Amino acid sequence: MKNFEEFKKLWQIQTASVKPTKKLQHMVFIVMYPDSIKWNSIVEKQVQMTVLQTSGGITGSGTGHVQKLCLQSELEDVLKLCDKHTHAMICMSGMIFDMTAKISPISRFYDWTKTGEYCKGHILSRLNFTQLNGQHMEINLEKWRKLGRPSIWEVWKKFKRSKENIHDDYTPHWVKPHNRPEIKNFTPEERYAKAWSYLHMRRKKQHQRKLWLNIKGLPEGWIDSVSLNTKDNYTKILMKRMKPRFYSENTELIGKLPEQKFDLIFTPTAGYSGEIFADRLNFQGEVVFYDYCKENVFIKQNIVEMFMSMDNIKKYSKISSHPIVFNDYGFLQNHYPDYDMKKFKKEYGDRTALRMLQYKMYNKHKIDYWVMDLIKTLKSKSNVNLVKKIKGKNVFFDVSNIFSYHVSHAGYTLEELIQTLDDLKQLLSKHSKTFYIKGTNPGKQEIKNENICS
Repeated sequence: MKNFEEFKKLWQIQTASVKPTKKLQHMVFIVMYPDSIKWNSIVEKQVQMTVLQTSGGITGSGTGHVQKLCLQSELEDVLKLCDKHTHAMICMSGMIFDMTAKISPISRFYDWTKTGEYCKGHILSRLNFTQLNGQHMEINLEKWRKLGRPSIWEVWKKFKRSKENIHDDYTPHWVKPHNRPEIKNFTPEERYAKAWSYLHMRRKKQHQRKLWLNIKGLPEGWIDSVSLNTKDNYTKILMKRMKPRFYSENTELIGKLPEQKFDLIFTPTAGYSGEIFADRLNFQGEVVFYDYCKENVFIKQNIVEMFMSMDNIKKYSKISSHPIVFNDYGFLQNHYPDYDMKKFKKEYGDRTALRMLQYKMYNKHKIDYWVMDLIKTLKSKSNVNLVKKIKGKNVFFDVSNIFSYHVSHAGYTLEELIQTLDDLKQLLSKHSKTFYIKGTNPGKQEIKNENICS
């Protein structure tokens, strides 16, 4: 990819059909790219992660945000076009959030929009001037418009400030510029849940280059190759959700299913979506559970063949060296507004019903378990076994969120993810009798199946 504008256009295409969540339409999320920074593959990865995390949901894994990408020099022109919005979260490329925090930065922003405050940001206050650092700002646009839309990059020489600082002597808890409302600084707790890459600093550039080259393509042992004991806060936060784990329950709605006949289902190991597909599709044939992580495949096979209840799985997790994730809120993974509890209960039913669907699947259909990294399999063209399995079959291929998953986005460029999904379509088109792909594209849109016949 040659520049930020190309990335922006490609991302907009990938997210074109994503509809804003009604309850969040008053907010706008803006990602800026500094005009002075030369574009390269390392900078691209930092942009990609910031864009992904602010595109929707309190953990960045959902959709529904109104999102705009722009150059830093274009910010104020973009804000002038945001009259339908009351609040803006503005992030510089290279900002990353800790989505495992008890209250994520996105969730904090949702809450902040209800406070009536004017602005929150990283305040830099020296002896004779004060301004905001552009790495992360939150602005009440209604109040900003009433003030006459002042420049975001104002430098104030007349101001009052708190005596206390967040750190050093130039980060006051608050500042009150002349003829402006009070601006609050991000608290220590809020700062612990995020990091900025400082992509303009030479020593940071060297660290980022090493980091992203280690992650590129998710090579064997890549997690260990990234020092988890590093003092760099960006790396620490980035790596918090990278280790593989088994998801005992699903976090995605089933949605509308196709009506045509299938005789082969490929589906990831997580939760019970595979069991539901086997039951609700017009299906008679084989179910293949797959995962890039061999431990996940092993756990899934044990759960199915040992007919485990959720209590059994929880007991199993205590002796398992591989982490198993549970949802203590039923099927409401995370919380509003990412998931609709009523829809989840309606689509999945209770845990007892799901266990019986699993038992039904086990007795009615042939089941196989594959250790398969789908993206690597498609990129390397090492797909002999996959081709052999789908040959002449009516294939329902569930890719879930593999192409929009934050780990996938960390390891591959946006272009690579788009191309690999296209490779899967071409492979199925060439070798299967008919096919249907279920899941999301790299921009978290539902994958379109305009032509299911090979």
